[in-house]
Amino acid sequence: MLHHLKKIEKDIWVILLLVVVSTYSIFNLKHWKKADRIIAYDIVSYYAYLPAAFIYDDVTLANPNQKFNEYEHTFWYHETEEGKKIFKTSMGMAILYSPFFFASHFYALVTDNIPNGFSPPYKFGIAMSSLFYMLIGFIYLRKLLRKFYASNVVAYTLLFIGLGTNFYYYTIIGVGMPHIYLFSLLSVIAYFTTKWYEKPALKTTILLGFLLGLIVLVRPTMLIILLFPLLYNVNSLLILKERFVFLKKHFLQLLIMVIFAFIAWVPQFIYWKIASGNYLFYSYTEEGFFFNDPQIINALFSFRKGWLLYTPIMAFALIGLGWMAYQKKKLTWSLIIPIVLYFYVASCWWDWWFGGSFGYRTMIDVMPLLAFGLAYFIQQLLTLSKLYKTSIFALLFILLGFNLFQTRQAHEGLLHHDSMTKAAYLKILFKLQKQITREELKPFLKTPDYESVKKGNENK
Repeated sequence: MLHHLKKIEKDIWVILLLVVVSTYSIFNLKHWKKADRIIAYDIVSYYAYLPAAFIYDDVTLANPNQKFNEYEHTFWYHETEEGKKIFKTSMGMAILYSPFFFASHFYALVTDNIPNGFSPPYKFGIAMSSLFYMLIGFIYLRKLLRKFYASNVVAYTLLFIGLGTNFYYYTIIGVGMPHIYLFSLLSVIAYFTTKWYEKPALKTTILLGFLLGLIVLVRPTMLIILLFPLLYNVNSLLILKERFVFLKKHFLQLLIMVIFAFIAWVPQFIYWKIASGNYLFYSYTEEGFFFNDPQIINALFSFRKGWLLYTPIMAFALIGLGWMAYQKKKLTWSLIIPIVLYFYVASCWWDWWFGGSFGYRTMIDVMPLLAFGLAYFIQQLLTLSKLYKTSIFALLFILLGFNLFQTRQAHEGLLHHDSMTKAAYLKILFKLQKQITREELKPFLKTPDYESVKKGNENK
């Protein structure tokens, strides 16, 4: 038995560690028992399709049956001028939640729990879905990275992502938000992209097509990530021309991929037709992008939500990507171009800090691509002298510990979800609720004027 345990590679041990730590944290916090957690805020919109369709039997929310009055329910929707009620978000997340929703609903029906779609069993189901997709994401990210890096390099990479970034917060506290799910989908997509270029088999083609459609259905801006499969292993114009020749040769497989990507969207088109009368509907109404006013510096360094301020360990991923570009590695274009474009588009969103959150949460979506940069940095780090290697690893682990500390600050409400300033940040630095209360912090916060920001008027 011990002999077999010794054979388990380091990166697998890290995945097991992350699963144990995350599972313990979720069961310790027990957010599914709290009225204002899990099915709350944005998750209400992502999740609403399931109870509306399978419990209340009315995706139009026209209230034709008694179940709306029989059970307590919560739905967020946009109401058109014609009085039609339409869910704000697309249904990708509902599809990912669905196996856990059906299991939770069955459990609620055979027990004393209220089968209304919002009672504790349903919240527990979403919490378990977070753990499940986290595990799938790390399994496939490991399989992907092991094609390029040794076990010890991958082990460090997975550890620093899993506990050294806000990924951990969205696994155990911001449960049900789309970022862990997008991370998982992109990890699987990136892995099967490598398999497809090795052998464009029909099964791989169908799977890739459906997953690419699904990831865009979860978050339409993930359309940018299609550049990864397109540019995979392209690092020159000559190879780019060869890539188009290759894709032309496999036109039938590409057509099948497009068809299955479309199939992933068919339920959404049907819903929009039923609810709005049109197969396409922009449900975000007055919310949009300001492409001529990207908040790049704010998104990177602002005390409100700066990515590198609240997730500093990712600076080493960027250094690694730059190092890869300098070395002209084949993967460079397929990593840097989608990451940069995704970040740019995110910084142009009217609410560039993405509402209530810990850190710049949207960059979790592309962490499977950033993982290559972090892994390359660690690979090069391991070749340095003992002094440099020990010093930088010490810094990385300090940053990991600092992330865990800030995760607790965010959980306690000291690290405010949308109103942080430099003064507030310095006020709570290295402090927990035992040292400072939220009331003491209030004078140092600056609440954004969301209505003004939507119009592009506020000083951001």
